[in-house]
Amino acid sequence: MLPKFKHKQVKFNEGDTVYSLGDEAKNVYLIHSGHVSIRSKHGLELGLLGPGEIFGEVGRVIGTPRTVTAKAKTDCIVYETKWENVQKKLDQADPVLVAISRGLSLRIGDANDLAEK
Repeated sequence: MLPKFKHKQVKFNEGDTVYSLGDEAKNVYLIHSGHVSIRSKHGLELGLLGPGEIFGEVGRVIGTPRTVTAKAKTDCIVYETKWENVQKKLDQADPVLVAISRGLSLRIGDANDLAEK
């Protein structure tokens, strides 16, 4: 489990939707406890994320609405942070790391599209 930190803590019950495909990508999430399922538009589970993993960044990095649906697979606690907080950190980061982040996000989006086909 992760130590608490200074972002909004949100609890989700098993089956709750964190966000849906097509929603505006305003926030990024870090899982404190429990598991979150990442699902394609047709319900294919693309990933199962657990404590210490982040999600919700792809749409914002590549400039699109949410590309998947995120649902609580179990009861879980996540830390929610506004994209602006992430952007401040990216603005201060080494440009190489920013490019790596963008490249990985683009590949995740492409992989999600391919899995859907």
